[in-house]
Amino acid sequence: MGLIIFFVIWYFAYARNNPKIFSKLKKKKGLIIFILIALFFSNASGSLFSLSFGLGSLLIPAYVIYRIIKSISAPDETAKNKEFKKEAKEVRNSTIPKSEQLPNAVPKRIRIVEKFNDKYNLTLTPSQIQTIVDASYVSTDWEYLILSMQKEYQTIHQWYKAPIGGWLRVYLKVFDVQTVSSDMAQQKRICIDSFDQIFRSIDLTSYNTPAWDISRINNTYMTNFDDISFMMAYRFLEANGRKYTLGEVEILHTDDELSDLKKKYDAETAGAGIGAH
Repeated sequence: MGLIIFFVIWYFAYARNNPKIFSKLKKKKGLIIFILIALFFSNASGSLFSLSFGLGSLLIPAYVIYRIIKSISAPDETAKNKEFKKEAKEVRNSTIPKSEQLPNAVPKRIRIVEKFNDKYNLTLTPSQIQTIVDASYVSTDWEYLILSMQKEYQTIHQWYKAPIGGWLRVYLKVFDVQTVSSDMAQQKRICIDSFDQIFRSIDLTSYNTPAWDISRINNTYMTNFDDISFMMAYRFLEANGRKYTLGEVEILHTDDELSDLKKKYDAETAGAGIGAH
């Protein structure tokens, strides 16, 4: 009996917290159970009972003291464990496939897009949302887009910031009527053609303020460009071989104007002096 008590105390105090020992014990679980049962029925003598009682009297207080000491140091260990778990979760989220971070059910993915669509006024139709969700099961690009819609943003501009596909996010926001394709290559061509049509029809070479150009575009094409989305679309076209020249800013030469005024004043002053004589 004493050996059984000793084994139980040793197991809970040390063995189960040691991965190597615990793994070995787990592999031999059947044999250990058999030995413990055999010891329980065979060791019933008074001497063994006394030994068990003695060992129990010594080890149980020691175990209680060990638990008290561990509970005192627990706050620091708990904080470290929480930090470790947080870091492990971040690593896991950055390495596991994105499909494991999104709900697998179609209705749940639809709800993610619908909620984002309503919050930021993307004006996507139900059929377009369905196309995006269906495409997310075969396209990592569309999957990544839905994944980005799960997050919270301070402004829509924060959503534009993306390692890939920022142009697509601008397109979905600035156009009230969009064309959505499940094929990302085709979707990119749609975005290029749509942006290009706008920039090709607007004369950007004459000097206008950016706000004036943007207002004219929005009024003509019923779009929702602002300064940030306008320049993102411009750079997207530029990166894809559609280069448009922006107007040059003219600086007023105030020094020349002041110089002309001074000469005129000096001439008038000199003329007045001659007339006085």
